[in-house]
Amino acid sequence: MASQYEHVTDQDKPTAGFSAILMKRSFVIDADSRDPLGTSPEERIPAMTPMAPVSGGKYKPIRRTLADGGCLTNAKVVPVTETTMFAAGDVVRVVAQADPTAASSELGTIDTISAGVSITLVANAVTAVVSGDIIEVAENAEAADAVILLSDVDLRNADGDAVDHGAVGVIAGQCREAALNYCTAAGIALSRLQTEELPEIDFVPATAGA
Repeated sequence: MASQYEHVTDQDKPTAGFSAILMKRSFVIDADSRDPLGTSPEERIPAMTPMAPVSGGKYKPIRRTLADGGCLTNAKVVPVTETTMFAAGDVVRVVAQADPTAASSELGTIDTISAGVSITLVANAVTAVVSGDIIEVAENAEAADAVILLSDVDLRNADGDAVDHGAVGVIAGQCREAALNYCTAAGIALSRLQTEELPEIDFVPATAGA
């Protein structure tokens, strides 16, 4: 059977997690961006990082993970599966695990972070959280024009200063789920990425039939 990617040339088949590329977009990465999973030096954004525009049109990594426990509306501490994507001052939102395509609800602003364990809000959570809900940074959540970064980008210049940097991202094609520099808990977070932000990307599971 003919594949929808059969016409893609070998030059369009990179090794950084993409099996095929159908469409790309040029964009500018904001100098304040950081590797959301901390797998690189913080100023380097690795290839395969999902990105979306923030205010002003520049792009930053999409930063989200899953709740690792519940949080009531009168509590400030939200247990999460990973914390590297968050920073004090981030406004965070929650998406119910029952419907990863639903609109998110604001939780509040991060005050402090317990590395690898939880985030603590400045004020009591505006809405309740249950284990498995998506916790995401509001600045570019549910954004249109999302891309997956094609190549590593270093945001430091020769003097060591953080600078905006031009980049290329993939908006349509096929890539391996396991290659994404994205929420390691995956699950419904990946469902949200695929259905809401990158519907033209065919994410291939690590195991056939998974």
